[in-house]
Amino acid sequence: MVQSEILYSLSNGVATITLNRPSRGNALTLAMNQAILNLLPVLASDPTVRVLILTGAGRYFCTGMDLGAAINIGANNSPHSPSKQQEHNPSNGFQAGLDVFDALYRFPKPLIARINGPCLGGGVGLVFVADIRIATNTAYFALTEVKRGIVPAIISQYLVPELGSLRAREYMLTGRQISTTEAHFLSAVVPQDQLDTKVQAYCQMLISSAPQAMADIKQLIHTVASRANPTNDDNVRLEVNKVYTNMMQSDEAAYGIQAFLNKQTPDWTAYLKKKSKL
Repeated sequence: MVQSEILYSLSNGVATITLNRPSRGNALTLAMNQAILNLLPVLASDPTVRVLILTGAGRYFCTGMDLGAAINIGANNSPHSPSKQQEHNPSNGFQAGLDVFDALYRFPKPLIARINGPCLGGGVGLVFVADIRIATNTAYFALTEVKRGIVPAIISQYLVPELGSLRAREYMLTGRQISTTEAHFLSAVVPQDQLDTKVQAYCQMLISSAPQAMADIKQLIHTVASRANPTNDDNVRLEVNKVYTNMMQSDEAAYGIQAFLNKQTPDWTAYLKKKSKL
């Protein structure tokens, strides 16, 4: 049930949203994205909420979208039943994914990513929409989509402006692991047993700041960065939509996702040889 997959708590002005699918690496489904989208306006309008923390349950922070639950890999080889057509519709998944990252990015109150473990795919995107990013030193980051024939289209809007094109190309093309030592996009890195202490220290700093001033600062930074920020460019959004739609209808994505569901590593050399003989 989605109610248990998205946990929410509020204590002393600090709201916490916990992605609660530890057995699936806190991978996001359409229903989870919609639950977050329903919750964020409530938190934004509640004056008792001063800070929002986003974290994950168990070992992982978030492993991105759930390929087994959120992607229709094609009518001819889809494992899903018609009764779940809406959940597995790529266009539904795209729009909800686009909306949830945008809503978190534009949330008017300070957003802290409490990075309790590894971040993969869209999980890395969740880090980049946060204002403050505090990670345990055992965490790592990897844009693994390319290994499954997928393009990190939605989150590219948030990663590329901050990483720069050189790092973005390297991370997205290789899908390699990035340690917390190398990850210069973090606010703080601490041992696991100090994670909550550091998060609470930042919460207290933020609570001691004026709420409207913080909202104005966030808006000001978004405005100042808007010329270089593709999230404000309609042409970029159209390109993101096109790339995502074409990708999810491709044979390459179908092969890569099916391999993932079968717990196999795609052999892209063999795939290309087979495809050339068709």
